[in-house]
Amino acid sequence: MILKYAGRHLLKRNPWVLSRCSDLMSRESAPPEIHRARQELLLGHILDEARRIPAYAEYARHAPDKNRLAFLSDAFPIIDKTALLNRRTDFFPGGKLSRLTTVAATSGTTGTPLDIHRSFASILWEEAFHLQHWHWAGWRRGQRQSVLRGDIIVPVERQQPPYWFHDSAGGQLVLSTRHVDRQTVPLIAEELRRFGASQLRAYPSAAYELATLARDAGVHIQFTAVITGSEMLYGFQRERIESVLGGKVFDFYSMAERVAYASECERGRMHVNPEYGVLEIVDEHGRATDGEGTIVGTSLHNSAVPLIRYRMNDTARWSPEPCPCGRTYPVIEKISGRLADQLYDLDGRAVNCTVIGFAFDGMRNIQKAQVAQTAEDRWSIRIVPAPGFSAADGQRVLDKLVAQVSARVAAQVDLVECIPSLPNGKYKWVVQECRSVNSTRAAALPDIAEAC
Repeated sequence: MILKYAGRHLLKRNPWVLSRCSDLMSRESAPPEIHRARQELLLGHILDEARRIPAYAEYARHAPDKNRLAFLSDAFPIIDKTALLNRRTDFFPGGKLSRLTTVAATSGTTGTPLDIHRSFASILWEEAFHLQHWHWAGWRRGQRQSVLRGDIIVPVERQQPPYWFHDSAGGQLVLSTRHVDRQTVPLIAEELRRFGASQLRAYPSAAYELATLARDAGVHIQFTAVITGSEMLYGFQRERIESVLGGKVFDFYSMAERVAYASECERGRMHVNPEYGVLEIVDEHGRATDGEGTIVGTSLHNSAVPLIRYRMNDTARWSPEPCPCGRTYPVIEKISGRLADQLYDLDGRAVNCTVIGFAFDGMRNIQKAQVAQTAEDRWSIRIVPAPGFSAADGQRVLDKLVAQVSARVAAQVDLVECIPSLPNGKYKWVVQECRSVNSTRAAALPDIAEAC
């Protein structure tokens, strides 16, 4: 574990990354035309790379030397995950890549799992963008953070502390999301006090659960800032986190496909980073809109497999008001994404919704998936099978659920023909259908679907 984290930080916190972060911060308040010029330059490199991708080659070869942003929206069609899966060889020619890459498996939470190839340079750029956001939240080199995200740092079946790992190389106390409950929260609070972390980086639902448990147990946990991301952050979660944990919440918006990135400043506004990707908001006809629309993004750094005009399942709208923080990045508001209820294991412990998605990582024969708690002692893993799906695929999901999510879950795979959306068109991938499960706590939660 020590070598794993030391190697990760040696890779990601190198002088190149720190220099890129400093460079990004130097342009935060630059005139908008500077941001546009940077986008044009970076887009030019991506369009050059796109010429070797069969799905893009015909469009990319006509790319002009100027006004590439206008060309992008005029020439390239909008694609989505379904297109990538149905035309895999067009977007991933030969199945092999000649340059140094890593492969990240997205979960099945919004459809079929998908492997995303990432170039080495894009991994380093990703760290630079996150370091920039940490600075917005007040972080400085040498300050300690605590992490409550998806890291598997101790076996999920562990019943005795420690439920954390001291990452001395990165100055982090990494907590096991799978072991936060009524019994462990006093121990976690004491370890946080000893470690002295000033910031918490967490999934919104995990930070909310920690705050709720600390409040109910009368345990004191304090941070100067809480950095959340990878899930939808709701108003009731922000209010609880800030009131109990003390620190202001700084949320960010990103995705495994890494086509767009937005982050909150100290004024609570969500800024789109123009040097990360090209973010568009389009209506149902694919046309740019000033109203609420779907987010479409274009990667500016992943040369391994560039994604151009890639449609997300999230919606947002542009804000016409400049931010008083002084940064000149575009601002978006009202981001709405995937929905999830709260599920519980056999011991009544809350199971993080994003962590549940780990059970689907690396799966390729699933068209769509949904996890539902149908009884106090039963979860249903609903799967719309894709061609090639077998019983072994379903068993792998169950095995990964036990190994990476919770050993205290009784689940079964149920094959279905379709998984319907909610009346408002949203898709809820984690569903609580047993209202008797921890009814007191569940009743205190607003209906997320209604809130959206």
